[in-house]
Amino acid sequence: MKKHLILKLNTELFRASGILTLILFLLETLKEGYVSFYLNPVIVLVIFLVSGVVWLFDKNEPDSTFTLSER
Repeated sequence: MKKHLILKLNTELFRASGILTLILFLLETLKEGYVSFYLNPVIVLVIFLVSGVVWLFDKNEPDSTFTLSER
C-alpha cells in the first residue's frame, strides 16, 4: 500500500515537473534571466529525469506500462 502511494506520487511528480520544465525553459528563452535569476531550471530538469527513470522501471503500476494490442 505504501509503495503504491509512493509510486503514484512519483508519477504525478514526473508529469508536473515535465510541464514545469517546459514552461521554465520557454520563459528563460523568451527573456534571459527571467527565471534563472531566482531559480536554476536545471534542478527541475534533474527532478524530471530522475522521476522519469523511476516511472519507467516501475513494474507494479498498470497504467505506467505501454502495451500494443495485436490484431
